[in-house]
Amino acid sequence: MNRALRPAGLQLVRGHSADPAISPFLPARKTIAAAEKAGQSLEDYLDAFSAEPGATAGTVDAMLRLGDLSDPLDRVCEIGPGSGRYLSRVIDTLHPKQYEVYETAPDWVKYLREIRPELIARPADGHSLASTADASVDLVHSHKLFCYIPFVVAFGYLAEMARVVRPGGVVAFDVITDHCLDDAVTTTWLSEPSRATIYQLTPRDWVVDFLAHRGLELRGGHFVPLSGGRTELLVFRR
Repeated sequence: MNRALRPAGLQLVRGHSADPAISPFLPARKTIAAAEKAGQSLEDYLDAFSAEPGATAGTVDAMLRLGDLSDPLDRVCEIGPGSGRYLSRVIDTLHPKQYEVYETAPDWVKYLREIRPELIARPADGHSLASTADASVDLVHSHKLFCYIPFVVAFGYLAEMARVVRPGGVVAFDVITDHCLDDAVTTTWLSEPSRATIYQLTPRDWVVDFLAHRGLELRGGHFVPLSGGRTELLVFRR
């Protein structure tokens, strides 16, 4: 078809990107409908789906504690907010003046705008925080994202998080580190390899060193449940 259209200067392109960094994970409409059918909030449904009850609340509580965060904050940035289960807790606790998000899934962006019209949805290319200025954010965070996307994309985001966080600000994210791989987890992965192949491993010491060279100090870690294993929430301060 493109050969036939070429003389007219036209070309057909795919309606979605093949970039693995921005591949869709859970579709908004089906996920919301499943939560409603189960009689659960979206947060409770997703915790049960991919972790365990209370995992979202526990993650946010640990992030606030390790980062010594309290309200009010000026600006917060979140990468890959998806359903908004983390951002809702952060907004209700820290009351930031501005909350910006980078989300590549249009259906989730639409949903987030409906439930939180105050959000600033930045153009998301799946690789950068291009619309956020250097040293401008009090908290930049991401959850249940870096354990799925390609490693090179994840550490590109780490460099971007280090760029946008202001002096005294906090960077927080969870990854599957070597500390997450105890015998129980590796046994589960070996028995169910189709589950484990969707995950990406990130060396903990490398992450700490990579961000230390960019002026960030590790404040602590916290294990977070994940289907078939766990991730480690790492919290840094500039």
